[in-house]
Amino acid sequence: MPVTGQRGLRYGAIAAAIVAVLVVVFFPWNVLRGPVASYFSQRLHREVTINGDLRVHLGLPVRIDVDDVTIANAPWSDLQPMAHAARMELSFSLPSLLHVTPDAVQLVEPRLVLEKNAAGEANWHFGNREGSAPLRFGELTVQNGSLRYRDPTLRGDITAAVQTMRPAPNAPQELRFDGQGTLRGERFTIKGRGHGPSALRQVDDPYDLAFDLKAGATGIAFDGTIVPAQPQNLRGALHLSGPDLSQLYPIVPSPLPWTPRYKLAGDLTHENARWTFEHIKGTVGQSDLAGSFSVDTSGARAATTADLSSRKLDYKDLGGFIGLPPGEPGQKANTPEKREEVQKRAATTHVLPDKPFDLAKLRQHDVDLRFRGTSVKWGRFPLDNLVMHLVIRNGVLRLDPLDFGVADGHVVNHITVDLTKRQPSAKAQVEIRRVELKRLFPQLASPSGSAGRFGGRAQFTTAGNSVAELLGAMDGEAAVAMRGGEMSTLKLVLTNLDLARAAALLIGGRNEKANLHCAVAAMHAKNGELVPDLMVVDSEDELIHGEGSIDFRNEKYDLKLKADSKKPSLVALRGPIMITGTFGAPVVRPAIGQVVARIGAAVGLGIVAPPLALLPLIDLGNAPDADCRALYQDAQLASGTQGHARKPAAPKRAAKGRNEARANVAGSR
Repeated sequence: MPVTGQRGLRYGAIAAAIVAVLVVVFFPWNVLRGPVASYFSQRLHREVTINGDLRVHLGLPVRIDVDDVTIANAPWSDLQPMAHAARMELSFSLPSLLHVTPDAVQLVEPRLVLEKNAAGEANWHFGNREGSAPLRFGELTVQNGSLRYRDPTLRGDITAAVQTMRPAPNAPQELRFDGQGTLRGERFTIKGRGHGPSALRQVDDPYDLAFDLKAGATGIAFDGTIVPAQPQNLRGALHLSGPDLSQLYPIVPSPLPWTPRYKLAGDLTHENARWTFEHIKGTVGQSDLAGSFSVDTSGARAATTADLSSRKLDYKDLGGFIGLPPGEPGQKANTPEKREEVQKRAATTHVLPDKPFDLAKLRQHDVDLRFRGTSVKWGRFPLDNLVMHLVIRNGVLRLDPLDFGVADGHVVNHITVDLTKRQPSAKAQVEIRRVELKRLFPQLASPSGSAGRFGGRAQFTTAGNSVAELLGAMDGEAAVAMRGGEMSTLKLVLTNLDLARAAALLIGGRNEKANLHCAVAAMHAKNGELVPDLMVVDSEDELIHGEGSIDFRNEKYDLKLKADSKKPSLVALRGPIMITGTFGAPVVRPAIGQVVARIGAAVGLGIVAPPLALLPLIDLGNAPDADCRALYQDAQLASGTQGHARKPAAPKRAAKGRNEARANVAGSR
């Protein structure tokens, strides 16, 4: 080729390059806004609009700036648009430019709405046709962003400010967020961090996430992973703290009772509509707690399964199970609901819990709870090895068993409450085995002896919608018996108002022991009134018998204990001890009438003949020993609890037993 031809080609190429550069530099890129928006609309199957400028910056990498970009929401949503950015900055290498897959995307003031509808459809599924490639991009950076999430099935509406940053040079990118909203109707605030937002493109893969959530005084801290396409599917370490576990309902879909302040930690997992909280460790009130807890919401009824244990349990922390604000007195009113209950109870003289059961909640959930308590603090009573299996299934609650050790003995309870009825009905069976009286009532024991062991059985039926109503309507029978042991002579003689013998013991600074032959009580309950058919305590010093009633419906005592001495005494008033008053303010006092009569007789005789003044006060001590074996049999007949049978005695036989019991008591006087 001639030289002039080569020069012409060279100049032509240079000129073409200059023209190309001039075209690129001065090309009116805004004319491409429509085609570009149309291209991405087809890719996303959503309308994409570009209302601002489109600018191209040549170089390596090539940078494209687009202002005022909008992506429409799903047709079923009432919020438009799904996404908007004040500016998008896209960076391309030459290969990524050819594939229209930016290496980096920076969003300035983006506003994004992620939501599901009532049918479970998600707006981030863009309806790509089979075979169409998903939109791809590299690292995503967010400046001054906002994210809103809505889910009607959770009654959730959350709005958070989002921002990407690098905590250190060359460190992985993080997404920080800080927001507030409602979940299941409860307001809360949330603050946390996650991996860079680019990881959110893989909506079906676990995404690292850590956050702190606060709803009132309740705090939730989570550190683990979450699946973006299914935000409830998560796995990680969970820390819970707050004034009352019941406040987690309905966020935790389980009928939790009132509890005192708690701090719990464990491993949380949610998969296939099943929440599992394992390796639990922490405290609830003054009690420690460990074990596992799960809720399955896949069925028509939420099902809770729990296996929990406590090495040190304070009974005050269990008040919520029977409708009482739990915990120490100063900590009971730590929520509005508890404050209302505390104020209501302060305005009444009643003691028994009258808070109605939440029947709707109990009927809608199934529960299988197993609990073990090694050491239980129940006031001054030493309980241990508590075993409880609570089952609620189809609206029927069963405690089978509620089993615990007490005072070196054992108490076993079987309780059933039918919650399906408008007025819940209940039945209970109780068995007491070899409980040592000295450990329950140390003041009754002799200084070095035992107060004996006792056992018994009881069976009751009732109906009501609170603990107070259940106890106030109970019908049934009970029997308690004890044999052997030693008791304080001082305590026994005081039951007879034996002032002379009591003074001698006190002046001598000693507390002698008295052998206890037996103690037997048989009782029946009708419409909440517990009446002893037989109540006898027989020792070598005193024969004590009782009568009266305990009225659970009106919460009143009306009991009388009368002691007959077996030893002579110069000054024994022998007035019965009366136990009266209410459950909240019981009164224990001598029966004034008989005491005054005896003192009056002594004064009268003293006026007529002073040497005779002590005659009415002299107790000749001629009470006979009780026939303990016969009393045991009478108690079984009177209460209908003979042998190991669970069924009550036939009415005629029970009446015969009560008559024989009264006859034996009368004969022993």
